[in-house]
Amino acid sequence: MSLEHRDQILRRTVKPVVLPVTLAQAKADLREERDIEDALIESLIMAATDFMEAPNGAIGKAFITQTWQLSVPCPDRLGRIELPITPAQSIESINYFDGAGVQQSVAVSDFNFYGEEDWAYLTPKTGKAWPALADQLDAITITYRAGFGDSDSGIPASIGRAIRMLVVHWFENRGTVVVGTIITQLPMAVQSLVSINRKGWIK
Repeated sequence: MSLEHRDQILRRTVKPVVLPVTLAQAKADLREERDIEDALIESLIMAATDFMEAPNGAIGKAFITQTWQLSVPCPDRLGRIELPITPAQSIESINYFDGAGVQQSVAVSDFNFYGEEDWAYLTPKTGKAWPALADQLDAITITYRAGFGDSDSGIPASIGRAIRMLVVHWFENRGTVVVGTIITQLPMAVQSLVSINRKGWIK
């Protein structure tokens, strides 16, 4: 997955190893004991996850641990670089192109990393500074991990519930569902759970 918006390039380099809702959880909600519908249920879990997850989903956050690369031309006027996929867990590397166009790296330990569930950014520590940069869109590339954790147990219960409710809704109304498309009509309960977890929501 690669996205380019104005002055940044965002690319997911490592996908989550598991889904935020298990097949067993979804089948329990559906009271479905047979295996014949497993492929459909799993596809609905993936579709519901895509519908809600970052970077363009209704909630806009990463769920299960995943790795992203953010490339920008420069930090902002305060020397910060905002990390758009949250919650950010850790910074893996910081690379840049110098004035001669040669790729270099800087020590992650030279930077402060701040963040909560809805926001995250980097800034040089006292006495440190961003190096001279090439004039190009991907002058700085930050590789970082994001998500609530390595398994579904780390995800807020309301997010997991929203995904599970949406899976049930689509399963029971499959005649109106085309997996892989954007579906705008959501049950009211799902809309409420999405709203309170949407990135930027003031809790």
